[in-house]
Amino acid sequence: MQAELTINHLTFSYGDREVIRDLSLTLPAGTFSLLIGPTGCGKSTLLKIMAGLYPKYGGQLTSGQVSLGGRSQAMMFQEAGEQFTMATPREEIIFAMENLGKSKTEFADRLKLASEFAEIDSLLDQKIVTMSGGEKQRVALAVLVAMDVDLFLLDEPFASVDPAARRFLIGRLAKLKEQGKTIIITDHLFEDYQGKVDGVYRFKGEQVDLLTKDEQALLLATEPIGLHFPLPENEPAAFVMKNFAIKQGRPLLEQKELAIPKGKVTLITGPNGSGKSSLFKAMTKLLDYQGSLTWESKEVAKLKERTYFQHVAQIFQNASDQFMAITVKEELALSQKHASPYFTPEVLDQALADLDLADHMDQVVYSLSGGQKKKLQILLMLLSGQEVLLIDEPLSGLDQKSIEQVVQLLQKCQEKSGQTILLISHQFYGISTWCDYHLRLAGRELAFVQD
Repeated sequence: MQAELTINHLTFSYGDREVIRDLSLTLPAGTFSLLIGPTGCGKSTLLKIMAGLYPKYGGQLTSGQVSLGGRSQAMMFQEAGEQFTMATPREEIIFAMENLGKSKTEFADRLKLASEFAEIDSLLDQKIVTMSGGEKQRVALAVLVAMDVDLFLLDEPFASVDPAARRFLIGRLAKLKEQGKTIIITDHLFEDYQGKVDGVYRFKGEQVDLLTKDEQALLLATEPIGLHFPLPENEPAAFVMKNFAIKQGRPLLEQKELAIPKGKVTLITGPNGSGKSSLFKAMTKLLDYQGSLTWESKEVAKLKERTYFQHVAQIFQNASDQFMAITVKEELALSQKHASPYFTPEVLDQALADLDLADHMDQVVYSLSGGQKKKLQILLMLLSGQEVLLIDEPLSGLDQKSIEQVVQLLQKCQEKSGQTILLISHQFYGISTWCDYHLRLAGRELAFVQD
C-alpha cells in the first residue's frame, strides 16, 4: 500500500502576512482529490509548497512539515503559459525529459505516449505562444505525463478552457488515477467532477475539512448555466467588419460583414483555439488583419496607436501581463494619473473594499492569488476609463463571491459611462443576465445567437 500524503501543523507566510496557519491534512495515495475554497484562502500556496516551489522561491515556512511519501511530483499552473520554456510542445517535452536525465531512447516513447494521452499530435510543432488557453493546458498535461511523475498538482487549470476541453481534461485526469497516480486539483467550478473525484476538501478558516458524501454529492450536482439573449436590431455600431480575416499559422476568422453594437455588453464564446483572443489582438493592433475593421467609422489599421488606445483598452487573459509596478498601492497610483472622473477617491476606496483588496495595498502584486490579481487587473483598467473594453476571461480564477463583486463593479461603470464592452468567457455564472448580446465564433465566423 502506498504511503499517505501528510501535512502536519503547517504555517506559511509572505512577509508578516500569514496565509496558512497550523494546517494539518492527510490525503490518501492513488486518489483524485478536489480542493475548494474562496479566492486567496491559500489553495495555490499549499500546492506550491507540496511542489517544492515554496519556500524556495517565495514566502517563509515558519513551522510544520509536508511528507509526500517519497513521490515525484509536478505542478500545472492556472496560467499554463507561465511554465513553458521552449517554443513548441515537442521541444518542451524533450527538454523536460533531458532535465530528468532520461535516455534518448526513451524520448520517442514518452513523447508518443504523452501526445496521444493529451491528444496534442496536431499541436506538437506549433508555436506555443500562438495557442489558446485550452490548447496550452493540454500541452502542460502532456509534459507532466511525459515526466511520469507520481503526484499531479493542478492549480485551477481549467480557468480559461471551453466546456468540452474541460470535460476532456477531467476525464484524462481520472484515467491517470486508474494508473495509480495521485491527483490533487483546485477549482472554483464544480460541474464535471461527479463520479470522477474521490474526495472534496474545503478550506474553511485555517483548516481544510473533508466533505461528507452527502455534502460532496450536493456540491458536484451543479447544473450548467443556460444562456438566453435577444438579437441586436438596428443598433449604432462601435466596430464594423467587412471581408475581415485573421490567421495565426492557419485561418481563424473569415467574416463577410458584422456590426458590433455601441454602448452594449457583448459576450463572445467559442471553442478553444477558434480565434477569440486573436480577434482581440487584431482589434488592438497586435495582429495584422485582411479586409476592413473600422471603429467609429475609422479604419483601425490606419489609426495612430496613441490616439486609438486613449479610447480602446484590452484586459489580457493573464493578469500578470498587465502589471507595471511592484505593490498594489503603486499600481493604483500609476492608473490614478489618468483616472476616469467617475473614480473619485471615495468611489475607489469603496471599490477596493468591495473587491476585498483594501487590506492588500502594500502587498507585492505577484504574490497575490490568481483571483486577487484578476480583480486588481480589472479595477486598474476600469480606472483608465476608455470607451471600449475588450476583456479576455474576466472570471478566471474567481470564486462565486468574487465573480459577483467583479460583475457588479463592471456593471456600475458601464451604466455610468455607457462603455462598449466585449468579453470572452467560458464561465457564465454572474454574467448571463448582465450581457446584452451573445456572439459565437465557430467555423471561422462570428454570429449573434440567442442561446
